[in-house]
Amino acid sequence: RLARNPQMKQLEKSLPGYTQTALLLRAVASPDDLKEDLLTAITDRAFIGDDELPRTAKAFATQKDRARARLAAVSDAACRILAAIAADYQAIQAKLAAKPPGNVAADIREQLANLVYKGFLTATPWEQLQHLPRYLKATVRRLEKLSGAVERDAKWTAAIRELWQNYQKRLEKHRKEKVSDPELAKFRWMLEELRVSMFAQELKTPYPVSVKRLQKAWEGVGK
Repeated sequence: RLARNPQMKQLEKSLPGYTQTALLLRAVASPDDLKEDLLTAITDRAFIGDDELPRTAKAFATQKDRARARLAAVSDAACRILAAIAADYQAIQAKLAAKPPGNVAADIREQLANLVYKGFLTATPWEQLQHLPRYLKATVRRLEKLSGAVERDAKWTAAIRELWQNYQKRLEKHRKEKVSDPELAKFRWMLEELRVSMFAQELKTPYPVSVKRLQKAWEGVGK
């Protein structure tokens, strides 16, 4: 970012739709904090992405050129993703204000707290960040369908909750032991895909997913 400072200054002033997006997410982070999070996520993807870290002056110079070529496209994509997230986040909050059944509201609030929070743009892997709008859209659809599916929703919520609690306990254990397990990270996002499959099947998932498939995947997670 320092090496591309003039370009970054220009980018910061011209983030498309940022003012409206920041307004919709004001309960999550201040406009300044959200902007810094967005810029960090953009630069991480545009400057490094999936490339190896530069270890020499020559490699660094090459990386700067790559960054310059990528920056506009990555910035547009990130702003578009963030705008979609903000719109559906606000739609979910509005529907929660109508006071759906307590177990549903509690489940959705916990889901949101683990998807959209201060610093989430940087903390969420780029590959998964692109799926966040679909996850939130699925939650909007869930709330829209709820009146005719209260019992079914409760059944699915209980199944998800058991899997989620297993994940949280294992995550906490791994954190204490300083363990990084890619299978656990993969399982975390499979849980979001399971929600899509259950509550908004029409939005589709990139791979087949079910409670049984997640239970099987759990066997591959480190102890």
